[in-house]
Amino acid sequence: MNDAEQMVRASYVGPEVLAGFMNGVQALLLGCSATFVTFFGEPSGTRVFFNQTEKEVFVQIVEFADLNEPASWWSNARLVWAGRVQTEAFVSAFMAMIEELLSEHGTHGYRRRWGYEFPVLEWAALQAAHSSR
Repeated sequence: MNDAEQMVRASYVGPEVLAGFMNGVQALLLGCSATFVTFFGEPSGTRVFFNQTEKEVFVQIVEFADLNEPASWWSNARLVWAGRVQTEAFVSAFMAMIEELLSEHGTHGYRRRWGYEFPVLEWAALQAAHSSR
């Protein structure tokens, strides 16, 4: 395993995406073996797939030309990145990213900046799952 760092930036993330990402990370903490998160681009989009084994997760970031056409998803897909990371390191990095977001903007600032409520319930559930480990 290498020590490469992968950064992904989204120009638009609707309220369901951050909540879904938190739910996916929580599912990994609870032992789920496979899940994914979708970033919609209308009609394109990106999916981040997670396949977990004992203590590591295989992450794949795949761009799709048209998520409205399931029959052509894979024929027009492009692998952006794939790699294995330690589950705990991934979860810690994700949680640090959310904590940095909250530190910089807070929940009210999140609403002002992005126009949606911060997913407080999902964040609390993720924190609870992480602290119970």
